[in-house]
Amino acid sequence: MRAFIIFLLSCASVLGADGGIQVFSTAKTNAESITTKEFYTRDGQTNLVRHTKTKAGVVQIRIHRFYQAGTLVGDFVAMPGSSGFTTEAGIPYSVSLECDASRNPKSVVIGTKEGVIVEAFNYTNGFFSPVERSVLQKANGVGADMRQLLDPEHVHKSTPEGFVREAEQLIEKHKDK
Repeated sequence: MRAFIIFLLSCASVLGADGGIQVFSTAKTNAESITTKEFYTRDGQTNLVRHTKTKAGVVQIRIHRFYQAGTLVGDFVAMPGSSGFTTEAGIPYSVSLECDASRNPKSVVIGTKEGVIVEAFNYTNGFFSPVERSVLQKANGVGADMRQLLDPEHVHKSTPEGFVREAEQLIEKHKDK
């Protein structure tokens, strides 16, 4: 029961953060273990499915499956003592896993081959959760400015001083966002 209450509280923060994100969950129990499955959707499209199996209150395995536009793009599997990330072959998206200095996951980002971020997930206390829509919008704003600045034709036409000035303006523009 305590785990269920904690789960509901974690869902409340996700739901309050972005009106387009919803969480649906199921749980199966038997004498030895509890298996939960949470489905995260943004605007009606599933973007994350999390499977967790616990035994005697200890997580045995947790699998995060990441989706974009109905397509499975990757899995993150964590067990006591090990974890791994796998992407699907032939998908029309790029998928990146960011880790901190201690090699712990920090985030997963799904983007188009053109560099547009279509989905992102933060990692906290063993759980990936979708970021707010505003975070995606800000990231894409910075990315669009970077693509424009680093466009080969633009770089070729810019003087070194002009390019440095534009890069400094870009940093200033986005530093407080």
